[in-house]
Amino acid sequence: MTDRTKAPDIARIKKLTIPEIDVYSLANGTRVCEANLGSQDIIKIEIVHEAGRSCEDFPLVSRAVSSLIKDGCAGKNSQTIAEEIDYYGSSIRTASNLDFSFTTFYCLTKYASQGIDLLHEMYSTPVFPADEIEKFKKLNIQKLREELTKNDVITYRQITEEIFGKDHPYGYNSTENDYLRLSRDLLVSHFQDYYGSDNCYIFLSGKVTAEIRNQIGRVFGSVSHPSRKKEYHPCRIEPASNKIRLYSRNEHQSSIKTGRRLFGKNHPDNVVFFLLNTILGGYFGSRLMSSIREDMGYTYDIHSSMDQMLHDGYFYVGTEAATEYVEPILKEIYHQMDLLKTKKVGSKELQMVKNYVMGNFMNMLDGPMNVGSFAKSMVMIGKQPRDFEQFVDEMTEITPLKIMEAAHRYLNEDQMTEVIVSPQGNM
Repeated sequence: MTDRTKAPDIARIKKLTIPEIDVYSLANGTRVCEANLGSQDIIKIEIVHEAGRSCEDFPLVSRAVSSLIKDGCAGKNSQTIAEEIDYYGSSIRTASNLDFSFTTFYCLTKYASQGIDLLHEMYSTPVFPADEIEKFKKLNIQKLREELTKNDVITYRQITEEIFGKDHPYGYNSTENDYLRLSRDLLVSHFQDYYGSDNCYIFLSGKVTAEIRNQIGRVFGSVSHPSRKKEYHPCRIEPASNKIRLYSRNEHQSSIKTGRRLFGKNHPDNVVFFLLNTILGGYFGSRLMSSIREDMGYTYDIHSSMDQMLHDGYFYVGTEAATEYVEPILKEIYHQMDLLKTKKVGSKELQMVKNYVMGNFMNMLDGPMNVGSFAKSMVMIGKQPRDFEQFVDEMTEITPLKIMEAAHRYLNEDQMTEVIVSPQGNM
């Protein structure tokens, strides 16, 4: 009989099994990544262009184009498109980030043909109607006003601006005037310049049939449209100590962020810092959570984040707490950073973190839709899905000494930008 008073043994995950993923190009240069997996008759189609903020010639135009591309094409307005999507039991979502624009479409495999035709119409004949542009402006200005009532948002906007600069695509902050200055001509220009066949990626995941594959090639691979190449200008601001205190009428708690510029995903230190960040504040059992939340009780949640873009990246620790705890929290954050520089991580803790990370990787590869998202994350940085095995192999071989050396390079208080936003009159 099983002794249920004892926990099961922890089994070390030594290797991940990456499913078969096909990556190929259509006749016009559009790249396709196909995760043909699963038994359910559903499919996810994602169309991605390298047309995010880093390609902009005007603030917020990439966000506007990605949002409004589904709101009108030749012969169809936003209502017609929405009704057609609903009729086939499908769903669509558009988004953009600092480097890419996305359209994600879910449907039953048997209705994929209609979905592919609709997506092609949206991308070949977008209208960007004036009334939809006005709706977009009003809605997003209202959202911006609401977001600026949150101290956490204010600290995030401020720290990214300080790290990259207010005129850099990774650092600038949206304003009401930026939204008001958007025009249809700007949207059309951005679409024509940066939504080309040579910077387009199509990701298929789920039950992909030969008919779907052929139709994708026929409608998205038949016309060549080269995109304009936007030169990326690297950030010239070097990490340095910078302490910023702001006041707000918005909330009862203070928001804290301290961090620095880092690097992109192809940097040689990417793997070791990924593990270092996890140990410091990247999961619920991290050192910051154990110390500042569990032992001291200063905050409900504290975390460290490693945000990476196509060309650059940054690291920060963030939390919210009562104003009287701000200085003790900051002192403890830097103390935990110093410990990682002066004392090697114990082998037991390091192995536990590696096990945690490997478990997350297994979840990431569980199911066709997750596999498709994983493949996208690799392809979009110029790698093949199989290259992830090298990342895992490197991570499993990282030693406590390598963790300490990385902490010496990157976790220095005199290179951290510190932003605190507190309620008016509380500091």
